[in-house]
Amino acid sequence: MVHVIQSKEDFEQQLSNAGDKLIVIDFCANWCGPCKIIAPKLEELAATYAERAVVLKVNVDENEEITIEYNITSMPTFVFIKSGEVLEVFVGGNSDKLAKSMEKYVSDSDEPNEEMQQQLSTSSESAASGSTICDLDEEVEGAHEMSMRVQSGALDKEGVLEN
Repeated sequence: MVHVIQSKEDFEQQLSNAGDKLIVIDFCANWCGPCKIIAPKLEELAATYAERAVVLKVNVDENEEITIEYNITSMPTFVFIKSGEVLEVFVGGNSDKLAKSMEKYVSDSDEPNEEMQQQLSTSSESAASGSTICDLDEEVEGAHEMSMRVQSGALDKEGVLEN
């Protein structure tokens, strides 16, 4: 099951409760097309690895403090954490890469084999295309909430909260 983060406190509690399980954080936005496309695959993987992984969904518009803490500028961004250590971060709606990364990190082996490394490298290259990500600072139809925050002065043009 994917847990939708409601607040910074909720996020911290989920991280704490995960224990030694793999934590997968999906930084997404309601207006992000690639985020919507990959969501069913993430749900499927969360169910498959429910005993060994915790999957958290962080809406960047509703959880700006967490978004800034992890330096998120594009969605979807997936962050893989185990035992308090960030293992991998990748950007883009590449469901094959997501599945392979989860499989790699929930396994008992800490050393990925050479074939897996090659597959991940190839997947990473295909995830770099602009069609699989949404940038916080690009004009996206329906993203008026972010631009309103910029106009109101709550965020600068890079999407960073101003004090």
